[in-house]
Amino acid sequence: MNYNVTKKQDSDFKEILKPVMRINGVKNCIIATMDGMPVGNLDQDGVIISATSAAVLGAITEMVKNINFGIAEKLIVETDFGKIIIEEVGDHAIIVLTEDNVNIGMVRITLKKAVKNLQSLTQPVPNG
Repeated sequence: MNYNVTKKQDSDFKEILKPVMRINGVKNCIIATMDGMPVGNLDQDGVIISATSAAVLGAITEMVKNINFGIAEKLIVETDFGKIIIEEVGDHAIIVLTEDNVNIGMVRITLKKAVKNLQSLTQPVPNG
């Protein structure tokens, strides 16, 4: 299923995620809108991950706001299979699924660069 983007944009989004996907132990990496819509060409699992991640991040962000505990920057969920990392980037989120033995420091550093690249790609172009 291809959502919300042209072929050129899909290619741009894939380029942003490529360095993250190269990390040993990263199983999947997805960009979604904060409405839960996947960006680009995804399978059914990607659609489910996008929708669920947006809902979870929204709930955590609201909780953090309600208890006056700063601003949620990223969400890391640890399971017995691995980790799920969700980072909000404006109107989008990057979701990374990893194996349990992944180098989380490498993922975080590479994800930080991907966030900057996604911000520059999705920022509105000023008129004038």
